[in-house]
Amino acid sequence: MTAKPPTRTRMPRAKREAQMLEVAERVFGVNGFHAATMDEIAERVGVTKPLIYDYFGSKEGLLAATIERARHQLLDALITAWGAEPEATPRDRVRGVITAFFAFIDEHQLAFALLRTEGSLIGDAAASVERIRQQTAKALAEGISMLPEFADLAPGRVVALAEVMIGGIERLAVYRSEHPGMTSSEAAELVMTMAWDGLGSLARR
Repeated sequence: MTAKPPTRTRMPRAKREAQMLEVAERVFGVNGFHAATMDEIAERVGVTKPLIYDYFGSKEGLLAATIERARHQLLDALITAWGAEPEATPRDRVRGVITAFFAFIDEHQLAFALLRTEGSLIGDAAASVERIRQQTAKALAEGISMLPEFADLAPGRVVALAEVMIGGIERLAVYRSEHPGMTSSEAAELVMTMAWDGLGSLARR
């Protein structure tokens, strides 16, 4: 009696999409957008190239979706970090959020490299990169505003301060990628040392 071939189980669309994006993050991160091919991504996922086009429309659409996925993951990480220790001191809570930012980058090195080198070249991806900066600054500003010490600061001032901090964090993240050895906790403490006294002086006015 001839054995029947194994039945192929169809993967749910959401799970298949997540698989495609995870592979795309690695391929884009290693090769860069222009050198990466849809053939390679399809082969690594184990699907046909037309199926990827069916999901994302184009190579540019796949890049934008890859960056958008990282955006949501980063926001989740920051929200989780803010709520992790509600009884901690204000300084430690802000420090926890910044540490989470650096830790996220450490866990998604290829995505971070992609954002730095390719994200600004493609329209939809560039918009996603800017949304990452805006949402990170917004999350940090909202967290600072919730602290009693800073409740009286004008909302615009808090957002501006958060933008300054995010700019410094991004540049330090680039430095760390080129000069390994500094932990996410050490990087966060460096940012806090530079920024916290300035925030404190505004709160005391």
